[in-house]
Order: sequence, then C-alpha cells, then structure tokens
Amino acid sequence: MSEEDKSVADAGQMLQAIAENHELFTKLINCLPYPAQVYAPDGTLILVNPAFLEEFNVPDSSLIVGKSNILQDYTAVGHDVAQNLLAAFAGNAACTNDIKIPVHVIKRSYSIPSKDIEEYYLDISTFPLKGDRDEILCVVAVLIIRRKMIDTVEIAKAKAYIEAHWHNEFHAEEVAGAVFLSTAHFARLFKSQTGMTPHDYYINVKISRVKDKLQDLSLSVEEAFAQCGVHYHGHYADLFRKKTGLTPSEYRKSTQK
Repeated sequence: MSEEDKSVADAGQMLQAIAENHELFTKLINCLPYPAQVYAPDGTLILVNPAFLEEFNVPDSSLIVGKSNILQDYTAVGHDVAQNLLAAFAGNAACTNDIKIPVHVIKRSYSIPSKDIEEYYLDISTFPLKGDRDEILCVVAVLIIRRKMIDTVEIAKAKAYIEAHWHNEFHAEEVAGAVFLSTAHFARLFKSQTGMTPHDYYINVKISRVKDKLQDLSLSVEEAFAQCGVHYHGHYADLFRKKTGLTPSEYRKSTQK
C-alpha cells in the first residue's frame, strides 16, 4: 500500500470514529489535504472541503453544495465511478483508480465558468459512515489527483482537428487556421500546454492508427501502413520502431499473445 493510499485508509477510519460528532467531523473534513466531498444518504452533496475548492477552482461552495444529487446524475463521471458510488451508498467502502473526469463538463452543469478543457485522472475512495443502528449517516468521497490535463479551448479544438484529419498530410498553418490563431502563436501555445509540437502530436495519432490496423490480421503489414496513407518501406517504419520500441511485425506478434 502506497503512502497516499495508507493516508486515505487512515482518514476513513478516523471519519468513521467521529461521524456522529458533527462539528468535529466537519473540522476533520476541512483539514484533509485531499479534495473531499460529503453526501447525504439520499445522494445530495452537503459539504466540500477547502482542498476541493482550491484544486478545482470553484469560487464558492454554495455554487455546488445542495444543488446536486450524485445518485440521480452521475453520468458525467462514467460507469466506474457510478459503481463506486453505488457501492458506498449500499454500505461498502470502495476505491476506483485512475478514472478520467471531465471537470469542465461538470463545472458547466453548475454554471461555473471554465474557459479551459480540464480533464483529471483521479483515484476515488468512498466511505459510508454509519450510526449505531448501522444506518448510513453520510458518504465521504476522497479524491487523489494522479495527473491532469488542462488545455485551452483552442488547443482542445486543434487536437480534435488533427485527430479528424490524421489521414491527410500535416500542415501546421492549416491547423492554426482552423482554430483562428497565427501559426507561430499556435505552435508556441500547443507546445507550452502539451509538451510537444503539433507535428509530434500528429505523428503520435498517425502511429496509433497504424497500430490499430496492424491488429487486423486480414491485412499484410504493408497494407496496414498503406491504409494509413504511409509506406511501410519509408520513413514511418523507422518512426514506428522509435515510438514503440518494436518493428511493425514484432508489434503485430505481441498483440496476438
């Protein structure tokens, strides 16, 4: 068990021990170093801690507390999180790892401004806290941020454009024009937010599509490359090996094990 996981487990035990002392319970939630949410037994959000507000840039808890019911509207956070929550509200602690959460989508549903595309990957641990008669007093969700990707709308649109036109030859000025930026500004902005150039991103998408085609055994390796608009005996075979550490033939064999 990692130190972070141990901390979350310890927090769960502490929460259970003091669940019926409302004032102490609230203080403990607010002191947690991780973002945390507390739900009433019916699923209504009743508390978020300062770490949650700071991490997700929510200006005031009143914007979300009392205004959502996670059991009625958890579609935005995906099936795995839904199962995690349902288990907790049924009385069982649960943990879901490395779940992608579209924070910007959730913010918009609460009319909270979000000019960027915010996608977080979280570990979510939920604890049902019970009373003397084994009734659920509340459910606590503790969030550990594994990584996050925050793009401006322009960069998110640029990625979508590249992914939609991956079969075509790449031209940076064409992508920049699609998002209404100058080519130079677009290149700088893309590199600063993604850590790679637009062309590198295009190459990664292209190689990903080649990998998909190589898994189709009805195609020869040459045909798989040709269907992606590139020649097997050209530059992309070397790029494929550099990106994957395998030749195309070796990669195909590795996927059939």
